[in-house]
Amino acid sequence: MKKYILLFFSFLTCQPWLVVNCFAQQPGWEIIPSGTSQEINSVFFYDYEVGFACGDSGTVIKSIDSGKTWQTLPSPTTFNLNDVYMFHRDTVLVVGDSGTMFFSDSGGLSWNGGQYMPEDILSVSFSGSDGICGCISQTILYCEYTGTSLTCMTVQTGLFGGGFWGAYMLNPQFGFVAGENSIFQPLLGRSTNSGINWDFTAFYLNNNEGRATGVDFTDINIGYVSARVWDGQGAIAKTTDSGNNWSSTFFSNPLWDIDFPISGASQVGYAVGDAGVILKTLNAGDNWQQQQSGTTLRLNKVHFLDFDYGFAVGENGIILRTTSGGEPVTQVEKENDLLLSFQLYQNYPNPFNPSTKIKYTLPDVVASGEKQSQLVTIKVYDVLGREVATLVNEEKSAGRYEVEFNASSLTSGIYFYRMEADKFVDVKKMIILK
Repeated sequence: MKKYILLFFSFLTCQPWLVVNCFAQQPGWEIIPSGTSQEINSVFFYDYEVGFACGDSGTVIKSIDSGKTWQTLPSPTTFNLNDVYMFHRDTVLVVGDSGTMFFSDSGGLSWNGGQYMPEDILSVSFSGSDGICGCISQTILYCEYTGTSLTCMTVQTGLFGGGFWGAYMLNPQFGFVAGENSIFQPLLGRSTNSGINWDFTAFYLNNNEGRATGVDFTDINIGYVSARVWDGQGAIAKTTDSGNNWSSTFFSNPLWDIDFPISGASQVGYAVGDAGVILKTLNAGDNWQQQQSGTTLRLNKVHFLDFDYGFAVGENGIILRTTSGGEPVTQVEKENDLLLSFQLYQNYPNPFNPSTKIKYTLPDVVASGEKQSQLVTIKVYDVLGREVATLVNEEKSAGRYEVEFNASSLTSGIYFYRMEADKFVDVKKMIILK
């Protein structure tokens, strides 16, 4: 199927189109004011509007406008908060040092909880009602969210040294933690019964000691960890047999987190680390390319909702945001707000369920001294190139337009919409998530 996708996309994009204006390139990552100088350790968005971030000294901040602005919330603690998870728009869990665990069902306005245990809680992840927390001293908590309350119990503890800095629930059955053991080997824990019982595999980063700092699996076999190597390098290790064997790729700077945003679609992933490093792969970790982050501050966490829409957070309260997968964005510059060029815009929201809006502009077309209307078509295709909808197919005069697309009859997945007008052809990708 991937072959068909590439061929179809080539067919859509390799067409002549009219350029009558200059273009400007914007950075792929934008630095967003966070309102705090405290170190931010984690970020999580429940949907494309509402998200939370947490950090040192009990810092909790919230965004309700897709991460464009942030507000500081009342702090539930003075301990450092290391990770955050959202169950709903207003229901959030933060965990941190000295066993700190706080739960809010009021959007962060009030909190319940306290010090659950004496050891630092480093990471948290849920799938449905089942969740896990990775802690210092190789302690693991199993947690259950009932919809109105949260309960946790210790299922693994008592080992000297090490800890689990990364936790990930692939689904309600399979969970993973990653960190280090007491002799400085990266250590992976795997549970096949919702996080209650665990098996562990210690490994090396191609014969090097180090610490696994983040973990993500795209199915039960294929997984990744970010790592800090003990010689000061960074590494990304990949397994294709559920963690029994690993191969590592090395980088100049320690890496602190890794994220493959869509399970089962294991091609696109991101990793972040020291000196503002952001890495991206388009081929399931075979190759990684460094992106321009615009900062040299350490980045502690990366979180994507889809292939393109994501955040990175870290030192000195820095928040980075992208809606283009970190790739530079080319936009048409406006001249006195005149309609000088054809333009097809990215649909919003994206991903969506069940409807989204698509905007486009048409310039004046003059023939024989008179302005002419032009035939405009906008059609939607699936990944195999099959037409699934026609949104526009009529003569239009110059102007700005908007059309709504309702996909209630279609299944979740990647689709493309293609616009033709005069000599202009453009294609953009959209994602239906149900």
